[in-house]
Amino acid sequence: MTLGYTTAAEAKALGCTNHGSYYGIPVWMGDIDSEAPLVFAKWMPLDSLIMVFSVVEGLLFPLVHGPDAQPMFMFKVKGPIK
Repeated sequence: MTLGYTTAAEAKALGCTNHGSYYGIPVWMGDIDSEAPLVFAKWMPLDSLIMVFSVVEGLLFPLVHGPDAQPMFMFKVKGPIK
């Protein structure tokens, strides 16, 4: 058991239905079809890294995709939790 790791059973209890990644960080995901999905790192210390990446992505997204592009986060859904 790793300190701060959320197991699949715990993630399901919190409302997660899928697993995925955010720039290589493994994440649990829930309510993925909504405008505000539930996303958090599988290992708690990586949540702070997600916050840093999201700020950088928020600053760079308009530069890469143009100022008129709809802002979004680049999560990769890998599949349902088994």
